[in-house]
Amino acid sequence: MTEKGKLYLIPSPLGERDFSCVFPNFNCEIINAIDTYIVEDLRTGRRFLKKMGIKKAIDELEFFLLNEHTQGVDLNEYLKCCEEGKNVGLMSDAGTPCIADPGNVVVAKAHQLGIEVVPLVGPNSIVLALMASGFNGQSFAFNGYLPVEQDRREEQLKVLESRIIKHNQTQLFIETPYRNNHLFQSILRVCQPNTRLCIACNMTTEEQYVKSQSVARWRKENIDLHKKPVVFVLGR
Repeated sequence: MTEKGKLYLIPSPLGERDFSCVFPNFNCEIINAIDTYIVEDLRTGRRFLKKMGIKKAIDELEFFLLNEHTQGVDLNEYLKCCEEGKNVGLMSDAGTPCIADPGNVVVAKAHQLGIEVVPLVGPNSIVLALMASGFNGQSFAFNGYLPVEQDRREEQLKVLESRIIKHNQTQLFIETPYRNNHLFQSILRVCQPNTRLCIACNMTTEEQYVKSQSVARWRKENIDLHKKPVVFVLGR
């Protein structure tokens, strides 16, 4: 009986940066031992592999797409190589697979099929933001995207703030970059002055910006977050 291959969860960059500052050499060794990849975007995936210094010709590799537009895909087909004893790589567009990313369905299927799942070390903006915030890292929650509508968004912010007050639970969330300023203004409108907010922007890049202070102090600053990758962290 053929021994099954492994599913490697391969982190990708959060922005432009010398990869030696972000990824261990081991990741490159793994990449060079894989012929089949599951990616969110073909162009982004191919570019990342080239920049990582993959030795194989890109055109000789097999790619499967998995994103919000690929509905009803055959995950068994995606993992067929693992059943045949070959390794498969799962990559996100940015950061670590399966965290604010659709790749979890592939991992769930791998577990069902008895395929070993191996997460590799790499950047994750959510974890990095929590680390740098200075807020409670023992109890925290990632809430994904808040509602787009202002009334619902601000009501949700009040709920999250109540969890901070009652349970000292740090709250993390993100937004589509072109709506960052709207979310920031909502935080300033509805959150209590002594609630603390951390803005973690452009993580791991040369433009990285991380700052934690009270909502009251943020109200006195003029900051533009438009079209920038930001993680918002609320806490004490």
